[in-house]
Parts: sequence; structure tokens; C-alpha cells
Amino acid sequence: MSNIYNKLLTDEQRELYSLMLPVYGALVSQKNTAKILNVSIATLYRMREQGIGAGYKKLDSKSKNGTVVYPLQEIVRYLTESNIKTA
Repeated sequence: MSNIYNKLLTDEQRELYSLMLPVYGALVSQKNTAKILNVSIATLYRMREQGIGAGYKKLDSKSKNGTVVYPLQEIVRYLTESNIKTA
């Protein structure tokens, strides 16, 4: 993991990132992101349209139908920051 991500992630996030990186890689496909978040690909699309969920990248930004991938650190951040703390 690069040093910039080391500084941007908490200890909990770094641990989760290091566990997931060998399985999914640094850029995660929509199919695998949907699997990780336990949602459908259609739900991922709706989340992007609504501006919610994990940050993503469009690899061919000039094309309307460019390939969408999710940086693993964004998935990890979304998974850990969307937790609701209970008493």
C-alpha cells in the first residue's frame, strides 16, 4: 500500500485493506464491489447516480459507457465509515 493511503486510512481501515488487497486488487470491478457490499450491480449504479456509496473511477472518461471500477481504499472507507455505533 502506498504511503499516501497509509496516512489517509485509520488503523482499522488499513487492516481491512491489507486483508482484501490480495483477493480483489487495488481496483475492484463492479461485480466484485457488488459482492463485497452485498448489493446488485443495478443498486451500485443507483448509488452512483444518487452520489452515495464508495467513490469510483470511470476508466474511459470520454465515453458515456466507460468501465467503472472502485478503488479498494474507497470501498474500505465506505464499509468502515458507514457503521453506526451502538452503546
